[in-house]
Amino acid sequence: MGQRTKGELRTRSGCRKCRERRVKCPEQRPICSHCKRLGFTCRYEIKLNWQDVVLFESHDSISKELPEDLLVSIQSWMFLNTAQADFDPGSLKTDLKDSPDHPSMQAVDLDLEYQSDALTPYPQYLSPFRLGEAESYLWSYFDQFMTPQIVIDPGFNPYRHIVLKMAACFREGPLFQCVLAAAANQLQSTGRDEYKSVMWLHRAKALRLLRAQIAELASAETDGAGCRTSKDQVIASTIMLTFFEISKDCSDSWTVHSDFARSFLSSRLRDVGSMSAEQEALLYFAVTYFVSHDIMAATGGTLVEAAEMVSEMCKSTNNSTILGITGCTKDLLILISEITQMSLLIGKSNKNQLSPEVQRRRDNVERHLHQLRQDIPGEFGTFISEFAMVAEVKRLTTILYLYSRIDGAGPHEPHIIRVTSQILSILPKISLRTHTGLWPLFIVATLGVRPECDEDRKFLLSRLTELYETRQLANVNKARLIVEDVWRLRDLRPEDSQGWTILEGRRHGAISLA
Repeated sequence: MGQRTKGELRTRSGCRKCRERRVKCPEQRPICSHCKRLGFTCRYEIKLNWQDVVLFESHDSISKELPEDLLVSIQSWMFLNTAQADFDPGSLKTDLKDSPDHPSMQAVDLDLEYQSDALTPYPQYLSPFRLGEAESYLWSYFDQFMTPQIVIDPGFNPYRHIVLKMAACFREGPLFQCVLAAAANQLQSTGRDEYKSVMWLHRAKALRLLRAQIAELASAETDGAGCRTSKDQVIASTIMLTFFEISKDCSDSWTVHSDFARSFLSSRLRDVGSMSAEQEALLYFAVTYFVSHDIMAATGGTLVEAAEMVSEMCKSTNNSTILGITGCTKDLLILISEITQMSLLIGKSNKNQLSPEVQRRRDNVERHLHQLRQDIPGEFGTFISEFAMVAEVKRLTTILYLYSRIDGAGPHEPHIIRVTSQILSILPKISLRTHTGLWPLFIVATLGVRPECDEDRKFLLSRLTELYETRQLANVNKARLIVEDVWRLRDLRPEDSQGWTILEGRRHGAISLA
């Protein structure tokens, strides 16, 4: 491995966020280009912490002198000069054990007393107070055990840096309840049945509070900074409710939240010029989240994409946000959407006789896919190679999707065999700690693998099983059911080399593949 040159060495003069993420800071003031692009709070001042001296003592000796709840508080964290940026969970240096049953997971100081700032909808100064034991356990479980498995680069984690911060700042809002519901659902799916009623309770509270906020906005009872904050709560809460529904059973209810979010975000995009950096970061995260879910779901044949709106929203979002969340570039998402729209124009006509206009569009998409360069920005640091592999496997999967959906090519076609082989050579290198590999697994399993390729089928089933075991996501389980259905159909009629049409009319309902 090559040595860093002198000019590439990181220095201690960079901003706190770049130093936390271990990337070279460009050091522009007052906000560096990395933080501006990724929506982080950029700070250069020195951060003062209490030394956690109690960690050097034994639990037995301390517990005789201090109550358990105070002991937990000291072990978790305590700040001097606490500011909002200090509350980013990614910046907390805790000594939590790996087990969720460790005492540090049992209580968290989160309540807020703050001074407001006219320039930002979020509080600037936080001071800790206590949550109840049950709520703090769910909060810590979401923060410590769920958020790291949602993104590729832990340094770019909007669930932690945006959603959790907002939820903590407005504990009486719907977002706080959404986070607790998502955590309870995850625990319940791992066999902790005692969290089932807790899950439904927090979900019901979240829906009730969200409806109340939407009603207030509709009646114009909220204005100024309060109106902007309410809109942010609505956006973030809708993300988390969609997250909940997809994780729980991936029923069609997640598309209801997605449809609402699409129309709400379209109006919110008109306010971009008057937003703070934090509000823009939330908006771009939300747009990327819902656009990617719409685009990927439409490739599975279970959802009709709202093309014009989705395409416009996709173009409005910066590339780093899209890459950080989806593992591919904005250009690739737009090309996937274009393929789906072409297929709707073709309808049930003969795919071997495309109209001149559709043929021109199809050739243009194929040319762009073969020429597409998905450069990974340097701010992703040590995860650049992982991002590069994910981006490449999704580019190849898009080519497979084009050949299958527009050309009607089946698994036995030579060019399908070639692309499938390329995808299968990369998939073993893709980490399963996040679900970013679900879409390539689903597409190559249903459209690329031939009936006689038993080893390839075993490999794909094992990857889907491992992916499900990572987070017990219901959409992964549903994807496997569809894959097995398609394989049974291909085994019954091996001579019928169907392309994408084999996915039409699936009885499993809308599936999230993002």
